[in-house]
Amino acid sequence: MGFAMRMNLNGEIIKKQSFRPMYINGKKQGFSFLVQLGYYRGHYLSTIEQLEVTVDGETIPQEAVTFELNGKEMPLYRLKFATTEFWSQVVPANIHVIKPGGLSVGSHKIQLKLMIRIPYMAIGPDHSYMPLDSGDTVEIEVTE
Repeated sequence: MGFAMRMNLNGEIIKKQSFRPMYINGKKQGFSFLVQLGYYRGHYLSTIEQLEVTVDGETIPQEAVTFELNGKEMPLYRLKFATTEFWSQVVPANIHVIKPGGLSVGSHKIQLKLMIRIPYMAIGPDHSYMPLDSGDTVEIEVTE
C-alpha cells in the first residue's frame, strides 16, 4: 500500500490507561486494551482491512487476537463478515491478546496496525478505496 489517509482526532488511539492483564484459570495468559477509531466517522467492522498487534517487535499471531465491540467478541478473521456491526468513533473497541505469561514487569512497546477501507471514497478504476491508517504505537509500563 503506497499511501493512506490519516486523521489524528484523538489524543490517543490506543488508550494507555486501559491495559489490563488477562487471566485464564487463574493464570496470566495475556492482556487487553481499548482502541478508539481515529476518524470522524464510524465504520462497519467489515471495512477493516488489517488489524495486527506487535509487542516489543514480536507480531502476535492473528488467532491469538480478538476484537470486542458492544459486548460482541470475535476472532479477526470474522471481521470481514461483520457487515452489520458499526464501530462509532466515540465508542472504544476492546482488543484481547492471548500471550502465555502475559506481559512481564517493565516497559513494553505496543504497536497496533489498523487499516480501514473507506467505502465511499473510490480511487482508481479497479474498485480500490481510500485506505485509512488508524493505527498507533505506545510505550506502556507494567508494574504487576
